[in-house]
Amino acid sequence: MAISELNEDTQDQICDLLENLQQIEKLKNKDMRILLDKIVRQYGGKVVNK
Repeated sequence: MAISELNEDTQDQICDLLENLQQIEKLKNKDMRILLDKIVRQYGGKVVNK
């Protein structure tokens, strides 16, 4: 799934939430990948490490 398949408001909300969680140190990179993977799997995609 390409991120463009999500509507722009949803993309913005996800980015804002992840940034806020990172700033308060409640979310590490590994946890972020897990959360994003759960979201994109609903749309038939998966998160990969690059």
